[in-house]
Amino acid sequence: MSEEENMTGRATGEDHRTELARLKRHVVEMSDFAVQMVADGTRALLESDQALVASVAARDAPLDKFDVDIEAETMRLMAITQPEGPDLRTLGATLKIANCVDRVGRLGYDLARNFSTGPAPTDQSHQDLLREMDRHGRAMVEKAIHAFEQNDAEAAKQVFAMDDDVDALYLDVQKRLIVLLEGGGLTAERLAHELLAARHLERVGDNACKIAEKAIYAITGERRPEYFPQLAHRTPTGRIAP
Repeated sequence: MSEEENMTGRATGEDHRTELARLKRHVVEMSDFAVQMVADGTRALLESDQALVASVAARDAPLDKFDVDIEAETMRLMAITQPEGPDLRTLGATLKIANCVDRVGRLGYDLARNFSTGPAPTDQSHQDLLREMDRHGRAMVEKAIHAFEQNDAEAAKQVFAMDDDVDALYLDVQKRLIVLLEGGGLTAERLAHELLAARHLERVGDNACKIAEKAIYAITGERRPEYFPQLAHRTPTGRIAP
């Protein structure tokens, strides 16, 4: 191989790595956008903020554009680079991760639209749990996305333990709402809204786990059955502080 051909090969490889890094950065930007939708959707719901509801709803189209642009860029890279091995896994994972991030943002949209004008519960302590679910779910998404960007499979695996905490919070919310309903401190309509909000937040955590799963596959080539059994007796990490 001539020196000129060797330099061209190195340049092409460097350009390809730059393109992959740029694509991952685009996914991070989409994630930041989606996570903020969840934060604002939760706040709009719990504070009965109609202006914030409208703000979150208006972000649906920009979220969709992120998804379309990332898909187009990923397909372009697949076509021009014909990747193999880790690069191919990364591009395939990018498509699935972007889809999960899109779902996260839409859960924020759904949270905002779950706005209720019914009587507030007499005891609102469960709302503190909803806020904690919101913080914890968003932290999970951020950790999974950062792990994907940094090629850190061990960090991605930590997301699964964090999900245990979200699941525990979800059960706590359900129990408190049932007690409120039985005591007459909550209407059936409000119960439905609050339970749905908890379910949306629990789904944020589920999507974070899926992002982590795809990140691990991109980095190591491991499928979930190859590593998840070793995490079966994991200890929850503890709840995210306010």
